[in-house]
Amino acid sequence: MRSAKHIMSERFVSLMDDEPISKAIAVFDEQKPAAIVVFSRNRRYTGVLSERWIYRARTDPKRTKVGALTRYVPAAHEDTSLVDIARWMFENHVQIVPVFSGAARNRKKDETSENLVGIVSDISLLSAAVEDSDFGDEKVSEYATSNLIYLNPDDSVAKALAMFRENAISRAPVIERGKVVGMLTMHDIVTRFLMPRERATSGELSGEKVRTLSTPVKYVMSYPVISVPPDGRIRDVVSLMIKRDISGVLIMEHNRCRGIITKRDLLEAFVNVSKTERAKVIVQFAGDYEGIDDFQMSHIRRDINSLAEKFAKMFDEGMLVVHLKRIKANEADASDEHFNIRIRFFAPGTVLSAHEEGFGAIDVMERLKDKIERKILEEKERTRETLRKSRHRAGGEDFL
Repeated sequence: MRSAKHIMSERFVSLMDDEPISKAIAVFDEQKPAAIVVFSRNRRYTGVLSERWIYRARTDPKRTKVGALTRYVPAAHEDTSLVDIARWMFENHVQIVPVFSGAARNRKKDETSENLVGIVSDISLLSAAVEDSDFGDEKVSEYATSNLIYLNPDDSVAKALAMFRENAISRAPVIERGKVVGMLTMHDIVTRFLMPRERATSGELSGEKVRTLSTPVKYVMSYPVISVPPDGRIRDVVSLMIKRDISGVLIMEHNRCRGIITKRDLLEAFVNVSKTERAKVIVQFAGDYEGIDDFQMSHIRRDINSLAEKFAKMFDEGMLVVHLKRIKANEADASDEHFNIRIRFFAPGTVLSAHEEGFGAIDVMERLKDKIERKILEEKERTRETLRKSRHRAGGEDFL
């Protein structure tokens, strides 16, 4: 399967984290990127910013800094697998993941603005996933959300917005007398109501009439709805998403709505299907891992997943146990925390282990990962040597 470098786009937008949100709003309006890649003033990668986060936050765009609404997402490198990228998108609710030059093992020094080479979007990843594997042949009904929340045509946009926020959803079918008559999305509300209201407040739309949130959804919803039958295939859904530039497709049968499938549903399905197709190497964390912040744990999990994939290529099954012990906790500076990390891998007839300690969980993990990778190479060499000897003995016996 392809990696990040094969599907990334070289068209991206970046901002500094100390710039005002008003500048980000202007960038979204003029260039319409899926998201913005954010860096600190020392050019280090800090995360991504989505347009919908701005309007959901309801902050002062002139006083709020970009960094306040930026969400950290693990960065990909040119050799990062599509499964890892899909998992990061799903776990962090983002549409893009930035790609930096070089290999993943060198990420700390490579994740700077100078080394940003592209972005991977959710739709480009899903397009590659259905082309490169049998994932595209899966039935949509297996992964669709069937427990839906509906709107009526006369419901106000304000009610729809409250419902979206309360239920953490971004779209809902509009039903009249049991039939689907349209679809309303959070994107519709943001672009037609929240953005104009924000601009009117800042004086950009002075004198222009702005729609009120009391507007019935029937005047805002999209119609006709885009749908597939329950036995439709995932590749058909992805094709529709690309062709119609949409993020969700209804599952319809006999003019009745049976469910909905979104990009997020597809990302989760791709990750889960890929997991079952891989050799079974179970990863287990133990110790003080719950006390480590999300930023450090995301890096550690990425290293561990990389190791698990390497073990899976050598063994049919196994268990990778990671034990983290925080010896000293300095709340003011996470990099000053002292950690002892031990990794043990168990497989039939094989046990590999290594440990490392020092300051900063990420640094300790990287040194430990190098140790384990050397042990993997040594184990591969021992396996090759055993095979060479067995072949030599077999050859001698045949000769005699």
